[in-house]
Amino acid sequence: MNRRDFNKMLGAVAVAELTSLGARAETAAIPLKRLADQKRIMFGSCLALKYFNQSPTYKDLFLSQCDIATPELHMKWDSLSRQPGEYDFNNADQLVMFCSTNHIKVRGHTLVWHDSLPAWVKERLSPSSAKGVMFDHIQTVAGHFAGKLYSWDVVNEALDPGSQRPDGLRASPWLQNIGVDYIEQAFRATAKVDPKALLIWNENYLEVSNGFGDAKRQAMVSQLDRLLARGVPIHGVGLEAHLRSDQSNVLGDTSYELFLGELAKRGMKIFITELDVQDSTLPADVGSRDREVANLYKKFLTTSLRQPAVKGVVTWGLSDSFTWISGYRPRKDGLPVRPLAFDVNCQPKPAYYAIADALEAAPSRV
Repeated sequence: MNRRDFNKMLGAVAVAELTSLGARAETAAIPLKRLADQKRIMFGSCLALKYFNQSPTYKDLFLSQCDIATPELHMKWDSLSRQPGEYDFNNADQLVMFCSTNHIKVRGHTLVWHDSLPAWVKERLSPSSAKGVMFDHIQTVAGHFAGKLYSWDVVNEALDPGSQRPDGLRASPWLQNIGVDYIEQAFRATAKVDPKALLIWNENYLEVSNGFGDAKRQAMVSQLDRLLARGVPIHGVGLEAHLRSDQSNVLGDTSYELFLGELAKRGMKIFITELDVQDSTLPADVGSRDREVANLYKKFLTTSLRQPAVKGVVTWGLSDSFTWISGYRPRKDGLPVRPLAFDVNCQPKPAYYAIADALEAAPSRV
C-alpha cells in the first residue's frame, strides 16, 4: 500500500483498531531501520522487555523496525539499586543480551540525573559524600556494562534556565553538593570505566524555539565550549524531542537548524533520543488527529535530518499500546492517545509514513 492510498483510508483507522491487540500486523510498510540505514542513520525506540510478554506482535514489530534501543527503565538508578551498595542487573542484563542476540545497539540511559534517584541516595547526599556516591554509581554501572553498549547518556537534563543561574545549570542535588564540575567529573569517570562507549549529554526542550528553549540552547553551547576547552570527553548531544502538538509553530524552524549547526561545529554527534508527539490538544477525530501528528513528525525530522551530524533517531515507543503519554499527558476527553508511528495493533499510521518520508529525504551520511 502506498502513502496516497493509506491516507485515503484514514476514515477506516478506527475500525481497523477493533481487531485484537494480539493480531499479527499485516503491512507492506518498509522497516524504518532499513530506510535509515540507507542514509547511514540509526533508527530505534525505547524498550522494556515486559511489553514483549504482553504482545508478541509488538516484539515482531520492534525487531523489524529497530537497530538501536534505549532501556526505558532498566538502567535508571532506582531500577538498579534499592539499597546502598546493592545492585540488581538482572532485567538490564536480559535487555542487553536480547539486543546483542538480535544485532541491536544499546544506549545506556542514564548515569547522572536529578530524577529516578532511590531514597537512600537522596538521604546520603552531602557536600562531603556526593562525589563518592556519584563515582561509585558510575564505576559500578558503567563498569558492569563496559564494552557492551553503543553509548551512555552520562548526564541527563542538567540545564534549567528557570533556575535563574547565569550558567543555566539546573539546581540539582549534584550541582548543589558537588558544584559545577560534577558534569566534567561524570564524563571523565565514565570515559575511564567504559572507554569504547560514545558519551552523550542528553537534554530536553532544546528543540523548542521559544524563550525557554533559546535560553537552554545558549546554555548548552556555553557549557560545551567551557568543557571541550578543558578536554572533557563529550562526544555528542541527545535531543529528547518530546514534541507537543500545541508548539508546532516553534518546532523545526531556522533557529533550530542553526543550533544544530553550532553543535556540529563543535564536533558533536547529534541524536534524537526520545521522540514522540503529545496529542492532548488535537481534535478527537482520529483521521484529523493522525494527520496533524504526522505533519509535526515530518516537519521536525525533515529539518533535523538535513544536518549530517544527526546520526540517529530513537522514538519513545513504537506502538500506541505502550506509551508513557497515556499517564503523563492523557486527553481530557478520555480518548486513547495516538502519539507514535504504529497503532495498538502494530499497524502503520500516517506518522509512520511521515518518519519514512523524512528519512528518505535526508542526505546520506559519510
